[in-house]
Amino acid sequence: MGETDVDTGARALDLRAPWGRRSRAKGWAAPEDWWTPAVDAVCAAHIDGRDLTGPCTRLGSARARNSIGVGQSLTDLAAFTDVAGWDEPPLELLRALAEGWADADRGTDTCQDPLTGLASDAYLRTRLAELYRCPEEAEPAATHHRLLVVSLDAGLDPWRRTARLIVLGHELGRFFTRGESVCVLSRGRVAVLVPAHPDPAGQVQALRSGPGSDTGASVCEVALPPTHREAVTLLDILAGG
Repeated sequence: MGETDVDTGARALDLRAPWGRRSRAKGWAAPEDWWTPAVDAVCAAHIDGRDLTGPCTRLGSARARNSIGVGQSLTDLAAFTDVAGWDEPPLELLRALAEGWADADRGTDTCQDPLTGLASDAYLRTRLAELYRCPEEAEPAATHHRLLVVSLDAGLDPWRRTARLIVLGHELGRFFTRGESVCVLSRGRVAVLVPAHPDPAGQVQALRSGPGSDTGASVCEVALPPTHREAVTLLDILAGG
């Protein structure tokens, strides 16, 4: 190891300590679980002026493997950028950490949105096409389904909106556990394809008071239209909003 490497390592330790303190001040629950070699990789890259996206991806993966939630992982990244002197985490680092977190448990599945780990818009469109496919004059299976649309505040600045979308995706994945299709439509909107529910108003209220409340998201129920062509138009409208 050369003299430059030793110097970088020493300065990385000087950055790691205040980062850890700031993270604990922001609510990190278990101090003994905070350090990982990926922490030092982020510190060293910052000190050397190198691109931080790779180290942040590695950090996200490490957090996921240690069963640290995506929300706490993002708060920890914000603690680092505070110490680094930035007003807010750069969007590309936020995305890198989130993708690393999602990829740690994603395997070879290619139908997931890399930022949230939810199913993609393309998956939802394919699923709807299946539900509308039926013999002539028969009632399509889509008749017995509907969409729950969860929307974040459009007035949020980009990085906070992205951070909330990531947390929202994680919470929705925990809320819907009976085969529903939870899909990202845009960077501020998620649609959930659900079967007919015996108490639709109660389901919407539970969603509003649960994941919706935690992220400040609004929730509405949208009936599926009679035809597949109209359903595709509906998704286009929702994705653009």
